[in-house]
Amino acid sequence: MNKIAQIVDAASNLPIEILRKCNILKIPFYITFDGKEYLVQGKDISDEEFYKKMAENPDKAPKTAAPNPEDWFNAFKEKYDKGFKEIIVTTISSELSASYQNANIAKKDFTNQYQDSKITLIDTRTCTCGQAALEIKIAQIIENGKKLFEEISKIAKESIKKTSTIFTVKTLKYMKAGGRIGGATQFVGTLLNIKPIMEFVNGVVKPIKAVRSRRKSLDEMVNIISDRIKDPNKVVLCTRNAMCEEDEKYMIEKLREKLNYEGKIYPGTLGAVIGAHSGPGAIGIGFTELEEE
Repeated sequence: MNKIAQIVDAASNLPIEILRKCNILKIPFYITFDGKEYLVQGKDISDEEFYKKMAENPDKAPKTAAPNPEDWFNAFKEKYDKGFKEIIVTTISSELSASYQNANIAKKDFTNQYQDSKITLIDTRTCTCGQAALEIKIAQIIENGKKLFEEISKIAKESIKKTSTIFTVKTLKYMKAGGRIGGATQFVGTLLNIKPIMEFVNGVVKPIKAVRSRRKSLDEMVNIISDRIKDPNKVVLCTRNAMCEEDEKYMIEKLREKLNYEGKIYPGTLGAVIGAHSGPGAIGIGFTELEEE
């Protein structure tokens, strides 16, 4: 059986321990902040430094740019040179970023040049914690070593519709400034204490409901996700926070209580790629269903 490589873009912000354990290659985005360009989640700036800059410059909106085709081509070549002829790639929703389109350009060029290579490119139609959950599921299947490349590719594509991502933000101003607000425009102009709860549907942001306090928004997200999960032992469950770890800990505790679940939940920082558009204080939950044995 051929070796199968996994490449992801940085929108999911997979924890470093998972990247290392599963030999996953993560491709960073670019960000421009106050006239200076950084390689996000590369070596230029950490998530913590990024959010600090946002807090210190509340009137300046950062701009993000997807990995370009050359970045993707080089990533494919890096894995290919290490003996991986089969590669599975996942990206943030193509409705939110050019990451998928650029990866597709690179894929066509690469497979034409290296005709013994196979690349499956997957637009996850979501981002952050839901994207991370799907990528962890793929990594687990690859690591298990029982399925061929074509089988894993098919499962990964079918898993998109089994994946959910919901989130809330402290303010909609960053989403509005970055043009990522989608259907959440209905919340703009509402009372300041209104906290919107949103999700990704077919790759774009859609509103679920609004509540009147931060704590209620966390509780309501737990209720919504819990209602969608049929069996907590048959999902990959992730959370992400933008410098609000205590809220994330509270939410995870409530999730465990609601689901009567003691298994693995993958927490983590909401990376600067998404944080640039959601702002400090954003928090989310995502899951994808596992396959029946």
